[in-house]
Amino acid sequence: MKISWKWLSDYIDLVLTPEELAERLTMSGTEVAAVTRLGATWDKIYVGRIVELVPHPNADRLQLATVDYGGRSLTVVTGAFNIKVGDKVPLALPGAKLIDGHSAEYRQLILEPTSIRGIFSEGMVCSGKELGLSEDHEGILILDPQAKVGAELSEELGDIILDLEITPNRPDCLSVIGIAREVAALTGQSLQEPRVEIRETLGPIEGFVNVEIADPDLCPRYVAGLIAEVHIAPSPRWMQDRLRAAGLRPINNIVDITNYVMLEWGQPLHAFDYEKIAGNKIIVRRAKTAEQLVTLDGVEHLLTAEMLVIADAERAIALAGVMGGADTEVTEKTSTILLESANFDPLSIRRTARSLRLSSEASRRFEKGLSREQPLPALRRAIQLMQQLAGGQVAKGVIDSYPAKSAPKQILLTEDEIRRILGLSFGLERTAAILHSLQCETSVQGQGLLVTVPSHRTDISLPADLIEDVARIVGYEAIPSVMPAGRLPDPSQNRALYWENVVRDVLVGCGFTEVITYSLTSRRRLEKLVPTEPAKMAVPEWMTDLRSQIESRVMPLHMEPLSLVNPLSIEMECLRTTAIVSLLETLSDNLRNIDRDIFLFEVGRIYLPRPADLPEERRVLTMVMGAYRSGRDWGTREEIDFYDLKGAVETLLSRVGLTDYGFVPVIQPTFHPGRTAAIISSWGDVASTRSIEEHQVIGVLGEVSQEVQRRFDLSQRTFLCGIDLDRVFAIASPMRMYRPLPKFPPVVQDVAIVLDRDIPAGRVAALISEVGGELVQDVGLFDVYEGEPIPPGRKSLAYRITYQASDRTLTDEEVKTVHERIERALIKNLGAELRAPS
Repeated sequence: MKISWKWLSDYIDLVLTPEELAERLTMSGTEVAAVTRLGATWDKIYVGRIVELVPHPNADRLQLATVDYGGRSLTVVTGAFNIKVGDKVPLALPGAKLIDGHSAEYRQLILEPTSIRGIFSEGMVCSGKELGLSEDHEGILILDPQAKVGAELSEELGDIILDLEITPNRPDCLSVIGIAREVAALTGQSLQEPRVEIRETLGPIEGFVNVEIADPDLCPRYVAGLIAEVHIAPSPRWMQDRLRAAGLRPINNIVDITNYVMLEWGQPLHAFDYEKIAGNKIIVRRAKTAEQLVTLDGVEHLLTAEMLVIADAERAIALAGVMGGADTEVTEKTSTILLESANFDPLSIRRTARSLRLSSEASRRFEKGLSREQPLPALRRAIQLMQQLAGGQVAKGVIDSYPAKSAPKQILLTEDEIRRILGLSFGLERTAAILHSLQCETSVQGQGLLVTVPSHRTDISLPADLIEDVARIVGYEAIPSVMPAGRLPDPSQNRALYWENVVRDVLVGCGFTEVITYSLTSRRRLEKLVPTEPAKMAVPEWMTDLRSQIESRVMPLHMEPLSLVNPLSIEMECLRTTAIVSLLETLSDNLRNIDRDIFLFEVGRIYLPRPADLPEERRVLTMVMGAYRSGRDWGTREEIDFYDLKGAVETLLSRVGLTDYGFVPVIQPTFHPGRTAAIISSWGDVASTRSIEEHQVIGVLGEVSQEVQRRFDLSQRTFLCGIDLDRVFAIASPMRMYRPLPKFPPVVQDVAIVLDRDIPAGRVAALISEVGGELVQDVGLFDVYEGEPIPPGRKSLAYRITYQASDRTLTDEEVKTVHERIERALIKNLGAELRAPS
């Protein structure tokens, strides 16, 4: 927010320099981003008075102006015709620095005397743009009639502009009086609010208009006043200057007054053309479904039932707290004004402004939460100015619809609480004085102060808020730094965060790059993961169970996502139930520029809806790989496959301490049939019991199906992995088991079996290790065969088993006993048949 130094000085005696005041405000929590001196570069520019105007003898579009600037006069050539004899205007003499008004870009020039169409011009009368005051270059800037002829223009129009960064919790500081309150508290000065005196010359306002609040939950208070016989004209120069200094464009006296009071008090107002209000009635209500309204900017908006409107007896005439309607706009023909000053629900205003993409100075204030006590004083101030500047006749009284008045907030503040938060106390007497400077009322109650919070401080609700105010007015720099006393709490480790960092380190070491994607997505994007025609093939029951567990833990493809009530766009309409969509889109974007070495991962959250509760936020790891990596020779590339991704997963699981895990083939719609595996924990249990329990599925990996690749515009094979990190971290362990190197020789035996084709080779190896116990040191698969003479649906697997003891050399009999036990277990648990060596 920009505030004029001259305007601020109307309400308080400014005893500090602008730089000193900027420092004090910034240190108290109201940051001053910049201090700009308006007119600092004006040299050789004076207040002049037009004493004669004659046509240029050689040009129809030019005229000669004789200008007096304090006992001296000169003649200038000008193309502007908005001036008349007696007007006071800015006069620049040779050597003055001006802005080039004819250039679209900012460019300074130094004025030199010149001959224009045969007439020597000794100076220049200036527009607002040439002085840097506005963008207006159509005519000469007309100064206040009271301006002193011959005075330097910097004395007349010069000002200092404070550019303030107001925090969202302090809407009271979005006003000149609000900043004046802060300055008064910081400097010990007295605030001088403007005196309001109104002459009410018409009958009671109730005879002119009726106000009804149909939805008081969205409009706690509505105040209206009426001013008749107004004269629409430009506002006075002093008001225009202050509006421009604040960044607003002057329009006419009525609209300018509403903007002026909004900047002065922080309370937005709106002026209606009373003659255009049907039925002389104002209704504050929710919009009707599909109701339409054309706002002041000329845009037609389709409204929803959640939006609040100001309506008359027939239709909506304004968007409450956002923008007025074109049908009741104040024009040059307007003679009677109905002035609105109200308080609206901040959440409703914010939703409406965001939904319609229609932000305004009014909505920016309302959505931060304004005081319910502000509408009346702001309305009376605006009525006073309209009576003074527009010659209006004021109706007696105002309509003040205030269904549920709010009581002042009272907070008990004790010295003990101040000392607990700040580490020191200022005493009740000094604390009360500081709070009085902030317009708080206090009374001693027991060992503390009962503080009545002023209505404009909507941000204060707790004792800590008052203590913060006391601290910032005293000055944070005045509070001594003290080392904390007491025993430090024992450090605690966030287990999940620790393992997340381990996951990141391992995957970066494997050549992956971490990405962070949005948690918001759309149903259309999630649907890309489900092919139109899933692969049709016979699937055993246990594999169906695996698929359902994968979809419930890592890839809930058919779960309805949680929708946002007010999404920013259609592409961000719901919370994601899987992060795979984001990773595939990121891979696709990168493949447009790079053709290799694109290995990405994300450690993030997915959000699974729960009935009548907040969604379950599940921690997942998603990994994706392109089809190529850089080759050994410069500029070449090598193709990767499923086992490259599997190797990275094995490296990760081993690093987090998982030793008993395995991979099981599975059919899942997003992946290519036959190139997909589920990741199973407690692999030994699975191998021995031939069952897969729900708690054992921790993830899935494989090659993405061709149809899904096409949907994501992926032109090469893509490998994908999703892991339920919550389950992984629950069984992760930093402990590592070591054993000494063997001293005794091993015994190697082979076993070849024929079994069902869908039994994973890893499951066989796990069973061999379990049955063999400590004597089995290694199990390696060295042969896989399908075809004649092996029956259809069966396969042959051959394993090399290494037997070894740590304390002795094994005998043939010991090895034979264990080997036969393993063969019996394979036959019993897996339905295998022993195959004699060929």
